[in-house]
Amino acid sequence: MTITIQRVDPSDLDAFLQVPDTLYAGDPAYVPPLRGWLRRRLKPSNPIFKDYELAMFLAVEDGTPVGRMSALVDRRFNKKKGEAVCWFGFVDFPDRADVADALANAIHEQAHAWGCTTLRGARNLTRLEDPGITVEGHEHLPPMLTAHHGPHIPAHLERMGFTKHHDLLAYDIDLFQADGSPTPVPEDLQAKADAVDIEGLVIRPFRWRHVWADMKRAYAVFDVSYRTVPDNSPMPFAQFVSLALPFMVFTSPKLVQLAIVNGKPAAFVVCLPEINEAMGGWRGRLTPWGLGRFVRRCRHIRTAAFKLIGVMPEYRGTGLHAAIILAVIDGVREAGYERVDGSVIDERNKPMRGVVEGIGMNVYRRYRFFQRDVDVD
Repeated sequence: MTITIQRVDPSDLDAFLQVPDTLYAGDPAYVPPLRGWLRRRLKPSNPIFKDYELAMFLAVEDGTPVGRMSALVDRRFNKKKGEAVCWFGFVDFPDRADVADALANAIHEQAHAWGCTTLRGARNLTRLEDPGITVEGHEHLPPMLTAHHGPHIPAHLERMGFTKHHDLLAYDIDLFQADGSPTPVPEDLQAKADAVDIEGLVIRPFRWRHVWADMKRAYAVFDVSYRTVPDNSPMPFAQFVSLALPFMVFTSPKLVQLAIVNGKPAAFVVCLPEINEAMGGWRGRLTPWGLGRFVRRCRHIRTAAFKLIGVMPEYRGTGLHAAIILAVIDGVREAGYERVDGSVIDERNKPMRGVVEGIGMNVYRRYRFFQRDVDVD
C-alpha cells in the first residue's frame, strides 16, 4: 500500500477533522472536539493568522485518510525568542511506521522551506490549545483544551529522532472527603492568605455586566505575569478574547476571581467547567438534539478546571496568590463542583507547581513537547 501526502485546503477540512474520530473510535478517553469551533479557529480570517502561518497535511492510503499533521510558524514567538522554530501539531496517525514517517517528512520539508532550524511540538494553534503529546495517563479523560493521543505516538516520534524538550503536567484534587466534609486547605496556604495586608485590596468574582472591563483587567495581569514563563510569547488582546470568551459562557462568575488594588488589576484566577465531562457522545457535531443533551450533562459536571492564575510582579511574595486561590476554591464549592483539575502546568514553572502542589494536587496526566533539528542547506 502506498501512502501519499496531501496539503489540506482550509476551505475543505472534513477529512482532516475526521482522522482522530476514526483512530480513537471506541476509546473512552477520547473526546471529539467541536467541529464548528475548529473550523472557525482554522479560518484564515482568524486574528491569530496575522502572526502565524499554518500548513496542514493529510496521509492518504487508497483514497482513505489515515493520518494527519500540521506545521506552524509563530512569527511573534520566533522574533521574541530569537529562534527559528516550526511547530508541529494535529498529531494523529495509526501505529504504523510508514504513515508516521511520511507525515514527519512532510512537516520537515515544510519547516525547511520556511527556513526553520527546529521542529517542536505538539502545538496545534496557540500555546493554550491542545499542547504536547500524551505520554502518561492515557486511561484518564483529558482535561479541556488538551488533546488525547494513543501510546504509540510518542514511541514513533522517538523512533524518528525526536527527543524531549519539556513536559506539561495535569493535576487534580477532590474538594470533598469520603465523609462529605470539605478537603482541608493546607495550613501553609491558609497562613499566607491570612497574612495578606494590601491597602485597597478587593477580591471579587467576574462581572458579566462589565464583561469587557473585566476582560481587560484579566488580560493586563496575564500579559505581564506570563512574560517570564518558558516558551511563552505575547498574546494580543483580540487573541486572548477569542480563546477565552466562548468558554466563559459556560462559567459561573464565582469561578473567575479578580484582585484589584485601588482600582488597578493586581491578580486573577480562572476556573472553567470541565466540559469534556459533558461532551461525550456528540461526535464533534453540535446538533439541536446534541445541544440539549450537552446542556443536561452540564448540570452534572463535577470538575472545575483551574486554567490560569496571574499575579502582578509587585504583589508577588505578599500572599495575594494564596488569597485569590482560596477565593476561587470557595467559589467553586459554592457553584456545586466536587473536584478541581489543574491543567496544564509547565514542569519548569516551579512557582506555579509550588502553588498547585501546595494545595495538595497530584499529577494524573503528562504531556510532552518533542523536538528535533531541521537540516539546513
